[in-house]
Amino acid sequence: MRIPLEARIESAVCPGCACLCDDIDVTVVDGRVYQAANICLWGASKVLGHKRFHPKKERRRLAQPLIRHRGRWQTVSVDAAIDRTAEILIKARQPVVYGLTNAGCGAQAAALQVARQAQARLEPADLAWKAPYYQSLKKYGVFWATLEVIRDEADTLVFWGANPLHSCPRHVVRYSIFARGRFTERGYDERRLAAVDIHRTELADLVELFLQVEPGQELSLLQEVLTATAAAGGAVSKKARRLAAMLQEAHYGVIFFGRGVSYGPTPELLDGLAGLTARLNEHTPFVLFPLSTDFNAVGLYHLLLRELGSPLAPDFGAGEVSFHAEPLRWTDVDALLVVGADPFWFLSAAEIQDLHERRVPVVALSPVANRTTGHAEVVLPVALAGVETPELAYRMDGLPLSLPALLPASLPSDQQLLQQLAAALGCSHRGMACV
Repeated sequence: MRIPLEARIESAVCPGCACLCDDIDVTVVDGRVYQAANICLWGASKVLGHKRFHPKKERRRLAQPLIRHRGRWQTVSVDAAIDRTAEILIKARQPVVYGLTNAGCGAQAAALQVARQAQARLEPADLAWKAPYYQSLKKYGVFWATLEVIRDEADTLVFWGANPLHSCPRHVVRYSIFARGRFTERGYDERRLAAVDIHRTELADLVELFLQVEPGQELSLLQEVLTATAAAGGAVSKKARRLAAMLQEAHYGVIFFGRGVSYGPTPELLDGLAGLTARLNEHTPFVLFPLSTDFNAVGLYHLLLRELGSPLAPDFGAGEVSFHAEPLRWTDVDALLVVGADPFWFLSAAEIQDLHERRVPVVALSPVANRTTGHAEVVLPVALAGVETPELAYRMDGLPLSLPALLPASLPSDQQLLQQLAAALGCSHRGMACV
């Protein structure tokens, strides 16, 4: 689609987070977004191109493919960078395709094909807390709802290890805390709110009940809540009893959970939360809902379920596909292809040092410079998905949305480069020269 030099685009879809807000109005002047309305810092950092917490500082865009040679960057052609990436993946014994939660559906499908061709493991960036969720979902078959239904009907909200003000800021005004719905016309005044976290967050000033627990004590609190809701014998603390009473008095409830559950015994916590949700559902509609931050995390799991029948991390390296619920051990990786993620942001100093000492080659597809591109051997710049190239993405409740391009693209999309890489890998395995 041709983007005019000056235009106003109304009701655009924002790829800032998994809310995929569809009420963004932008003004484009000379191929840049000049103005944006109804947008949060997360979306503004994508659409306006500045740093998330420093609006006056622009994010440094990558312009040309780079290969590190003897410690120095060399500018190369796209074909040369793709060939070097294919060589790295073919030589590796345990290659990993990592990330993809901040990539569109087309790029995710192409990355899955790359993993197949390279006999690699495909690791979603949020596997640590999403895999246990899907396992619990399968075990209990808990109730599900769209964001609009939650906005219209939910009168009791619990945030467990989740802070939407940081992960998806407009969620609180469009769908949860302050949102006015069909049966919750007064919004905040008609909802009962609680939060559980190991840190005192901003939610403490918004909710009726804030339970701060010591690290490692989350499971004990959850067990007490389960005991209280079952009216079984046993010692139950006052705070657990208050939370259980709030849940049982709900007419329609939601338990939102976030990445905070991965700081504790994640499988046990999510199994307990799913069991609690299933028990509450015997009397009242209740939803267990993951607060995804990255704009297309749900799309990746839809792809894995549709293509492979499992939401776990697939590994194509053993002749036939195997699946992993546990996140990878970085000490096992000997080649890394990163798409739609920045793992070096959260890796420990010891893990990064180990990767350097073992000279693990890293390939990064990214529109902007980040910590991972700084450690990479090959850097492939790409256009911004949902801003410079059209894409399909799944909202955090599983609703697919089309993201049209807002700006003209001067770089190829990650989908195009991954498809080219998959073709190069296919040719290499057949001993053919790709043309």
